[in-house]
Amino acid sequence: VVEPSICAACVAKAEVQPRDKTAWERLCPKLYQKTDIGRLENGLRELGYDLCWLREVLAWQYGSQGLVISGPTGVGKSRVMWLLLQRLLDREHRSAVLLNAVGFRTRLQLAGRDGTTEEFVRRLVRTDLLYWDDLGQMHLTGSASEMLLHVVEERSNSEMPILATTQYSGEGIDAQFERKEMGKAIRRRLNEFCRVVVVRSVADQTELSIVAANSVARHEEIGRASCRERV
Repeated sequence: VVEPSICAACVAKAEVQPRDKTAWERLCPKLYQKTDIGRLENGLRELGYDLCWLREVLAWQYGSQGLVISGPTGVGKSRVMWLLLQRLLDREHRSAVLLNAVGFRTRLQLAGRDGTTEEFVRRLVRTDLLYWDDLGQMHLTGSASEMLLHVVEERSNSEMPILATTQYSGEGIDAQFERKEMGKAIRRRLNEFCRVVVVRSVADQTELSIVAANSVARHEEIGRASCRERV
């Protein structure tokens, strides 16, 4: 009797079980999963950017104070935030909801149609982490702005952190909302309850240092300003 034979490679392949994806792998865009921190740092140096902001973001610890990264497009704000989220999701096992303007508007409309708005908002308020990618990327309608302000206020009152990236600051953020007063109110809340990390060029950092050195009377004020940025 001739027994059927199976090659060793086929046996090995059959024994290899597919690994379940981690929470971070399920949520993080494929492009950002391939981020090489060393390559990113080298690219920032070549473009003349200081790296302090990157280290500060990755050192952020979960707590009531959220985190906002403000800086020009193309410097890697979202990539670095996703590197931080890898620790928060996979090592610390935090729950998270990820949003942008399109996703928020779409989900809000679907929830309104299905009668699940309260459930949707409750999820945004109660999750460990609420991450908004590219805040101000596009205009939000009046109703969407009101709902976002409500979520920001509820999370702030509950001491639940918000993470966000944005390329805008000051009135630039306000202008991205259909009702500028809503944008101003949201920005005020974020400044109050989040640590704002600004991506600066080396030249900007040097200028800050020179100003501080030339004005002893203003040294402490400048030091506080550099540690407590605003959007």
